[in-house]
Amino acid sequence: MWSCEKNEDPNDKHTELVQIATALTDEQAFEVTLYANDTLFEGYNKLFISIVDVSAEDQVTDANISLKPIMDMIDMVHAAPVENPPVLANDDDLFEGAVVFIMPSSGMMGWTLDIEIKTGEKNETAFLEIPEVRSLYEARKINVISPLDETKYFVSLVEPIKVEVGINDCEFTIHYKENMMSFPPAEDLTVEIEPEMPSMDHGSPNNVHPVHSGNGHYEGKVNFTMTGWWRIHMVIKKDGQILTDDAYMDITLE
Repeated sequence: MWSCEKNEDPNDKHTELVQIATALTDEQAFEVTLYANDTLFEGYNKLFISIVDVSAEDQVTDANISLKPIMDMIDMVHAAPVENPPVLANDDDLFEGAVVFIMPSSGMMGWTLDIEIKTGEKNETAFLEIPEVRSLYEARKINVISPLDETKYFVSLVEPIKVEVGINDCEFTIHYKENMMSFPPAEDLTVEIEPEMPSMDHGSPNNVHPVHSGNGHYEGKVNFTMTGWWRIHMVIKKDGQILTDDAYMDITLE
């Protein structure tokens, strides 16, 4: 399962979140703080961004924000799939976006996140060092290479996170590699799921195959009938042709 270390800074009102990094923008007009629900991991991470106008000492709640994650692999760099936040912040004055980190940090190879902010006449960028993107024992992201045209797809598990016995919401995002700096959502695929409990040699009834709901998100239902180790098998198709029929993700219910 997945652990979570919450922010314990008494001066920070977002104590239910994990503070990842903070920085001033290049012209120092804004202080930007990045939060997440958990320490960052390989896969789909929902991000929360606080922006403070330094001169006014006030929260910015209306801005166009662009996220640009970069992995520096020493001899090359690449980006990752992103979901840029809406123009308006949420009720907690945080802008909500997401990044699919397609590989973990490792040694000298690490991630940075550029956050471009446009509001009023100001256009500035904060450059954040990401301390770590960890690899999970039970992976929440897998890669699929199409046998049709060798396109590389990144399949990430969004839900369930808080897994319960019974029927759970099941959601994936799927993006594809257009080039090293562009990873658009895949919106034309068919996804079929089949949960299995390998140690007990049985599956479960009443599952609902995920269907595309927008922006590369595929939503359905998965039924876990008891605690223990489960494997979600996936068949992914494009235009009726199979991209993979042996993909899976593991989830353990405690």
